[in-house]
Amino acid sequence: MNSHQPHPVVHADDDIRAEILAVEERRRTALLAVDLATLDDLYDDTLIHTHAPGLTHDKAQLLEHVATRQAYLDMTRGPLTIRLIGDVAIMTGRIVNRLDSPDGTERVVRGQVIQVLRRCEDDAWRFVSFQMTPDGEHVWPATEAERAGLADTTIEQKGSPA
Repeated sequence: MNSHQPHPVVHADDDIRAEILAVEERRRTALLAVDLATLDDLYDDTLIHTHAPGLTHDKAQLLEHVATRQAYLDMTRGPLTIRLIGDVAIMTGRIVNRLDSPDGTERVVRGQVIQVLRRCEDDAWRFVSFQMTPDGEHVWPATEAERAGLADTTIEQKGSPA
């Protein structure tokens, strides 16, 4: 018989939420500053990072990408939901990235992000997964609940009430 009790999924309390939000702010600041040492510390060695267009990197590839591209000009986050399963945190919420482009112009990428962090042996939270889904066209009109959830976005929807 299996005596293992699975961890429930719970919302982070105020203390854990503050810890994880501080880690996210360190990540944001390090990306803007191209601070590879801080990013190396924040990213777990098992990191899988999927960018908005689907490009996927491991930790070494992501650090090289950040160092080479130096694309992040600004990054803002909307409200974040943080749920815990034991020592794993799942953070979801909106992101707006202002980025440099190869031709010298700026572009803005908006979307929804899922980030997974784990509490490591040294008690630090580190990112193990990142997935951004950029805003796109919605072909179905939004349901009432979806309209409420999209109130702060710039997603254009066909069939949405004016």
